[in-house]
Amino acid sequence: MLQGESREGSLFEHLEELRAVILRMLLSVALAFPVLFYFSDGLLALMIKQLCPPGMTLKFFSPIEPFVVQLKIAFYGSIFAMAPYLLGNVWGFVAPALYGRERRVAGWLTFFCWLLFVVGAVFSVLVILPLIMKFSFTFESMYLQAAIGIGQFVGLVFMLIIGFGLMFQFPAGVFVLVLSGLVDIRRLKALRPYILLGIFVVSALLTPPDVFSQIMMGGPTYLLFEIGLLAASFFSNKTRERNLPEEIGGVAQNDVYEDNNKTEKE
Repeated sequence: MLQGESREGSLFEHLEELRAVILRMLLSVALAFPVLFYFSDGLLALMIKQLCPPGMTLKFFSPIEPFVVQLKIAFYGSIFAMAPYLLGNVWGFVAPALYGRERRVAGWLTFFCWLLFVVGAVFSVLVILPLIMKFSFTFESMYLQAAIGIGQFVGLVFMLIIGFGLMFQFPAGVFVLVLSGLVDIRRLKALRPYILLGIFVVSALLTPPDVFSQIMMGGPTYLLFEIGLLAASFFSNKTRERNLPEEIGGVAQNDVYEDNNKTEKE
């Protein structure tokens, strides 16, 4: 009975700690939201100026659409701005349950996942989005005129940021799959041609229909795949070298044990 009470108390303590972590994370986003909302109009003007063709103006199709767009910019901006603090809280909750070596690996992996997301977001905004905007204006003619809505533009920006941020997690995904044993690294290396083909097929679907845009997306993605393979290979070799003396020692002890048994029988 006491043992059950101890387990129940431990469970409630973890739930209480998780509740405190979630409340801190929500509070941090709530505190950042008014600040980002105050600057949302300036951020929108900056995005239009830097990412759209010169002289372009956006349209809005309902009376409150600009206000809703500002709320979206403030909300997503608050999450992006507070991402290091949010990840720190999640890490503080998970880290005590890990062993020393696991904690080091998971800590570095979390940091690089965040860094790769930032790189992917910046790449999408500075490289891919201007290409998409220029391509869309090539359809203009005396019969067609672009009328891009403010909500559509902001939605496209955040879709690209999230999409490329997740796409740039390729190395971390490959690293985790290999080290967890779910996928054999030799199998991944053998599937290189098919993975390359799949990457460029997806790139063709997500980018304007020109070779340059597809290469701009597919090239970095495949490079990230190779980086993930390289990191997984390096770490696997290090782990194998570290475990080899233990395996040899275990085999030697078994041999000695078998020799002693044979001697006793003789």
